[in-house]
Amino acid sequence: MAAWLCLALASCGAAGGPQTELNAESRLRVGEAAERSGDKDTAIAMYSAAAESAPEDASVQVRVANGLARSGRWSQARDLLQARLKSRPRDPDLLRALASIHVMVGQTRVAIARFDEVLAILPLDIGALTGKAVALDIQSRHAEAQALYRRALAIAPDDPVISNNLALSLMMDGQLNAAQVVLAPFVDADDVPERLKINLGIILAANGNMEMARALLNGHLGDAELLALTRAASRPRKAPAIVP
Repeated sequence: MAAWLCLALASCGAAGGPQTELNAESRLRVGEAAERSGDKDTAIAMYSAAAESAPEDASVQVRVANGLARSGRWSQARDLLQARLKSRPRDPDLLRALASIHVMVGQTRVAIARFDEVLAILPLDIGALTGKAVALDIQSRHAEAQALYRRALAIAPDDPVISNNLALSLMMDGQLNAAQVVLAPFVDADDVPERLKINLGIILAANGNMEMARALLNGHLGDAELLALTRAASRPRKAPAIVP
């Protein structure tokens, strides 16, 4: 499918005039379609071509880097962003994207420094606040992470993803009751990520409310799986064994 899309887009206008070259947006769309279909080679080729065709467009560079990272090309994504930052060293979008990639590969110290650069430019940047918090959680610096999640929630109080991350941080810190309070407002919501309700179900079970946990999970986890995850959730300061 991806190869067909390449040919179709490349030949647009051929019937009524000369063949036109793909622009960055078209290459990105083809790359994303190839990625969805499992054709990583075509995706990577299209992402690389998109980056080269619009070197000064930060939004294109970030989308390319994210696509490369999803395709497992971490080093290529990092190198791309670092190269673009040489000419735009204070671009918050490039800095944030690079910091996120450092988190993904476990380089949390470098990631935190990059997120701090973004926050020095945009103190209320939600992406930088939550990204730095994730890096701090990985370092088991949960209290610091929770402070950043709460700052982000002060800006976007109804954001389920930030609430989910805060609840996970509290759970890793052994604060299961507090984690339940954070996620409780989303029990009856329909438009929240499924992983949030799964995490809440595990937290409810860890707090002893198995009946409500089973009702919320609705068969997504069996009793044996739920028991194992509940035991893991009850151990503070361990890596989470639930849906990230």
